[in-house]
Amino acid sequence: MRILVLQHSPIDHLGVMAQFFRDDGLKYDAINMHIDATLPDINRYSALIVMGGPQQTDEENLYPWLISEKNYIRRALQKDNFPVLGVCLGAQLIAEVAGGRVGPMNSPEIGILDVETMPDANNDHLLKDFPLFSKALQWHLNAIIELPPEATHLMRSPICQFQGFRLGGLVYGFQFHMEIDEEMVRGTNVFPEYVLALEVQNGPGALERLAQETEKHAAELKESAKLIYRNFVRITSDQMLLRG
Repeated sequence: MRILVLQHSPIDHLGVMAQFFRDDGLKYDAINMHIDATLPDINRYSALIVMGGPQQTDEENLYPWLISEKNYIRRALQKDNFPVLGVCLGAQLIAEVAGGRVGPMNSPEIGILDVETMPDANNDHLLKDFPLFSKALQWHLNAIIELPPEATHLMRSPICQFQGFRLGGLVYGFQFHMEIDEEMVRGTNVFPEYVLALEVQNGPGALERLAQETEKHAAELKESAKLIYRNFVRITSDQMLLRG
């Protein structure tokens, strides 16, 4: 098993999930799209994970590599028995490529906030053990405002309806972060527009306060990350057996 990970900034990586890969002895290749957008043959991999980032899905003029990444994701979605997982920007890219719509929120969703599973999550292979309510780290200015046709709605939050969805049986998108720890939050100071959005909502010093709150809820966030990781790896392993 070898999983491909697409990253969009120095701090938007697998986070706590990287340790899960190491503990299980699993291999992954990380491609830093913001540095080198040379994409490998998708057929070399068992699954794809698309991480978050400071970009927006409609900023191809600023980040021309978004065009090739969207085409790459499209090819991944067209493959048989091929699991795909998107986080934050990654979920938005998957939704847009598959026919959904992404747009700006009335107010950014930032902080350690509640997410809720929908009824269809109860029998979902990735989320069946997920609690009804849980804490998650939110940090996004845009959101999925219309799901792709035939997508299954899996999670929501009070101000963002589409926090989680599934396409078919193997493609997942989550607007929230489960992989981020407090040091990754502090690293966000390299993106002034995100820090500004946070301070507009919560005042000066909000970044450090969010880092401390992330540390406070670290165990719950890590448990959510571990559940999603383990179920995604299990799904990937099952599909590898089907492919022979």
